[in-house]
Amino acid sequence: MLLLQKIIKYTSRILLIVVSIIGINMVDDLDSQTTVAEDDDAIRVVAIGDSLTYGSGDPKRVGYIGRVHKQMMNTVGNHVVLDRYGVRGFRTDQIMIHIQDIEAKQKISQANYLFVFIGTNDFIQAARRDLNSINAQEMEEKRALFKENLTQLIAQIRTDNQFAPMILIGMFDPYTNLINHDELHGILENWNSVTKGMVHEFPNTYYVSTIDLFLNKDRDRYFKDVIHPNPRGYELISQRVMQDMKRYGLIN
Repeated sequence: MLLLQKIIKYTSRILLIVVSIIGINMVDDLDSQTTVAEDDDAIRVVAIGDSLTYGSGDPKRVGYIGRVHKQMMNTVGNHVVLDRYGVRGFRTDQIMIHIQDIEAKQKISQANYLFVFIGTNDFIQAARRDLNSINAQEMEEKRALFKENLTQLIAQIRTDNQFAPMILIGMFDPYTNLINHDELHGILENWNSVTKGMVHEFPNTYYVSTIDLFLNKDRDRYFKDVIHPNPRGYELISQRVMQDMKRYGLIN
């Protein structure tokens, strides 16, 4: 009877993971969301990414960037306008196409700060949505494709805006409850090294690491589902972003 209960519990966990991963790949047709009215003297922020930029898991969809926006308004002391280009389920190559329209390119060209938080869907799809039996060799091969796409994405953004500081946010580790977590964490670190390496390829580009944020923490307190943080989780991410921006001298 005890063995049967363990099997049911483990099977339920796997099903939850599969459902959540399918959920992250449901494409939402959100284009751009501007949080405050236009102002010629405003500090302009553009955030680009997937469901984590969209704010999935946060009932009010504030997400990490909405919290960063609020903290920037308190810190900078000027009017701060946020334009958010976050589409659920998009990989790096897909978001690259998404921001090629005239409006997005104009917003990017006017930005004083650029945030890019991307890679989770690349990672999950490279794992064939089965994180319980990941193929390390295949993930390494797909990492090369991720590097190629990320390089192209950043180059495209830099074509539209050469001067604004660009903050690249590495992927966090939400997989702490999986039996192969140690292997997954190592692979995730390798993928994050691609994002971190972009600071050497492009000027005025900065990396924020989040891989450690949720280690040794109660997942239920910080996550809405397997992948997406809840408001408390997004708060941790925003605090790390602001902390590193201050460390880099991007804000006071």
